[in-house]
Amino acid sequence: MATPMSSAPTWTPTLVRLWPTLISRARLAAHERHNPGLIALAERLDSDTEQITSRYQALDVLAMDHDDVRWLRAGIDQVIDRYLRGVGVDYGVRWDVRGWANINRRGDYHSPHNHGWSYLSGTYYVRVPEQPPAQASPPGEAGTRDAAAISFYDPRGAVNMLACDGEILSQHEFRVRPSAGTLLLWNSFLNHSVHPNMAEITRVSISFNVALRWTEELTS
Repeated sequence: MATPMSSAPTWTPTLVRLWPTLISRARLAAHERHNPGLIALAERLDSDTEQITSRYQALDVLAMDHDDVRWLRAGIDQVIDRYLRGVGVDYGVRWDVRGWANINRRGDYHSPHNHGWSYLSGTYYVRVPEQPPAQASPPGEAGTRDAAAISFYDPRGAVNMLACDGEILSQHEFRVRPSAGTLLLWNSFLNHSVHPNMAEITRVSISFNVALRWTEELTS
């Protein structure tokens, strides 16, 4: 049992936060003007392609000759540039971005996964329909309170087993409930999942992977 100290310590402890898990969140300007065109494009691709989401490598949406796509690609590049500068990469780095459209109908979701062979991954939310009010769910089933959310999971495995209640290590899941115009960017190794869309209106997003072009400056 610990005994109380008779007097305050004469030293000040320093708490060092190591190995962060970084997620960038931005809201693109003028998204209200460009989102309708992106929705129309995604719906056209959905009608022309079977399983547009699962066959995401079939077409690079961000390479299409389309005004709204060019606007989105410019916004993605700006967010990537700010991310790299924020993590200390203050020298010239070039990258390639490849994107695909997602159309989630009622009940559609994405199970936990990560994105291999990439440096960064992200999603731009074009349309996020209002979800129905939270309801009680049968045992073992998720409720609608997390509908349309995306969850990111602690990459350190079972570290939460050693955490006390309320400690930051016990928070093994981080949820974001995005709205239209939101762009999220994260390290590709990070496991994440997308909760079901419980609305009758489709949820539309454009996801992408970022690969760095090799240069000697990337080596430590």
